[in-house]
Amino acid sequence: MRKNSARKGFGIASLVLGIIAILFGWSAPLFGVITGILGILFSAKQKRINSNNMSKTGLVLSIIGLIMSIIAWIISIYLVFSYFTGY
Repeated sequence: MRKNSARKGFGIASLVLGIIAILFGWSAPLFGVITGILGILFSAKQKRINSNNMSKTGLVLSIIGLIMSIIAWIISIYLVFSYFTGY
């Protein structure tokens, strides 16, 4: 039983990091980018060990969270730039 749970560790971590990336994607874009990238890396590591549904779901959630964070970052930069330049 211990071996089986050890094989799912990176998949669970990827899933949790993907959820965190989505939750913090809009409010803290830097944190969302970091957790999104880590979630993608853990999902890739899990796929090399033993692919499962948690790693696939974690990959999808991490990519969505990463995209949301990048969009939020771009919007924030645009708003700050427009505020200081008056455009």
